[in-house]
Amino acid sequence: MESNEWITTQEAADRLSVTTARIRQMVAENQISARKMGSKYRGQWQVKASEVEKRLHEKGVTQTMHVKNRMTPNPIVANLETNYNEALRLMKKNNINHLPIVDDKGKPIGIVTTGGMLRATPSPVTTLSVFEIASLLDNVTMGSIMVSPVLAVDESCSTTNAANFMLQNKIDSLLIMRDGALVGIITAADIFRTFVEINGGGEPGTRIEAKLPNQKGHLAPFIQALSNAGSFIVSLAISNESPDYGYIDVKERGGNEDEIRKEIEKLGYVEIVNFRKSDSDKLLTFSKG
Repeated sequence: MESNEWITTQEAADRLSVTTARIRQMVAENQISARKMGSKYRGQWQVKASEVEKRLHEKGVTQTMHVKNRMTPNPIVANLETNYNEALRLMKKNNINHLPIVDDKGKPIGIVTTGGMLRATPSPVTTLSVFEIASLLDNVTMGSIMVSPVLAVDESCSTTNAANFMLQNKIDSLLIMRDGALVGIITAADIFRTFVEINGGGEPGTRIEAKLPNQKGHLAPFIQALSNAGSFIVSLAISNESPDYGYIDVKERGGNEDEIRKEIEKLGYVEIVNFRKSDSDKLLTFSKG
């Protein structure tokens, strides 16, 4: 019982489909109980498995971080014999840039993208007429231009892992499977929207970038300092630049800048790198002339 009651922060992160940084934040905010592991694992922590499971089943806690909640369900598909012009009409009609190719049993065997479609067309300097090009493309099938094999993940995959798979394989989409059946597709645009949402993009507030020593026991007081200043934390991200220090990017709402600075200064080990209102970021436009 004892060995199953406590799990590592990485195991907790995997179960909740969040980052270990988010687990550390939950511990700091006393949302999950934690304890330090034995001296053999100095600096490592365990969290209570039962509390992780409770959060797992709470409505809305983790569901949005699974690809099944970020994918486009029931994707438009084509088969090996679908010709170029038919596929082009499908993609334009449904405003999609990715067309999974399936066999006669509905099993995914490839994918065609807008870029792949463009590469299959004759050169812009061709002497062929529009009608000749259309006739030529009628004979081009998806089986001849699709990318195969095509990569996929189970619907329970986290968006973080999906994004990592896409980066590692230099692709901009993944098919989503459930019990061996194609149920959706997730694209780089979906991942990007998820990133913006979890980082509080579009929400009012203030961004605070701070440099902290990369040592245990420093995160919780930092969070408490913000709370003491009346801040509501919208999002929090941690990046470890070196073994000695890391950066925390916090978006907060409701706190007074002077009070926040005063509370943080009390800690004595935090360096505020940037303090910036979100609405101070502006979109710049450049044009010819």
